[in-house]
Amino acid sequence: MAKQWYPYVRAGVLERVERMVASTVRDGALPAAEALVLLGAWRLLLERHGAQDGRCELCRRGSRRLCGVWQVAVACFLRPAS
Repeated sequence: MAKQWYPYVRAGVLERVERMVASTVRDGALPAAEALVLLGAWRLLLERHGAQDGRCELCRRGSRRLCGVWQVAVACFLRPAS
C-alpha cells in the first residue's frame, strides 16, 4: 500500500522545500549558498530514510507507517499551517 502513496508524499515534500528555499533566497532572507545547503541536506536525509516503497531502511520499521524523519517532513512541509 505504501508503494502507492509514497511517491506523492516524497514529491510534495521536496517540492515544498524547494519552493521555500527559492522564496527565501528571492526575498534576500537567506544567502543562496546556504539555501542550497539546506535543500541538499533535506534531500539527503529523506533519501537515506526512504526506499522506493516508503519503508525506511535505516529505521528498519516493519510497519507501513512513515519513519519519524518522514513524519516530521510531512508535518513541516505538507500539512497546512494552523
